[in-house]
Amino acid sequence: MIDIETLSTANNASILTIGAVKFSRSNFKITKNFYKKISHQSNEYYNRDFNQDTIDWWNNQDEEEKKEIFEYKDRVNLNLALQELSIFCRGAQKIWANGAAFDIPILESAYEACGLDCPWKFWCVRDVRTIYDIGNLNLNNFKRENNLLDNHHNALADCQTQLAAMQQAMDNIYDRCFVVE
Repeated sequence: MIDIETLSTANNASILTIGAVKFSRSNFKITKNFYKKISHQSNEYYNRDFNQDTIDWWNNQDEEEKKEIFEYKDRVNLNLALQELSIFCRGAQKIWANGAAFDIPILESAYEACGLDCPWKFWCVRDVRTIYDIGNLNLNNFKRENNLLDNHHNALADCQTQLAAMQQAMDNIYDRCFVVE
């Protein structure tokens, strides 16, 4: 499961943070976490898009969320973060995201801008929103139960929440299909 936070909604958006979790498909248990904060300067170097409307939106968020997004502490170069994400993704048979039309194309564009090979093929990408829809689950109403900041815009916390929501949606699907009367 992959999630990103950005400063734009364009395919070449500046990437602020990348979160990912590896998990077992049999029980949805997380086996490994990945989280990187990207330097603003490296986004500029790779000509990533900054959108004033998105920046204004971030400025209206909670102080902790803004600190996580704008504080310069512990940031790495975009190229290095993507190389480390590639290593993290080794062995993954499927790549899940909360909307394959946002996170994945932006990451693929960043890989291209950095001259790096994307670690997944297009046929490996899965959209967890489809599972939510079939499982009759609204992510906005889903209770977060992770030990990170209760932050709706922390890429790692979002990955953990998306995975837990996917498990709930799958349980809902199972319950509907195998109702014992």
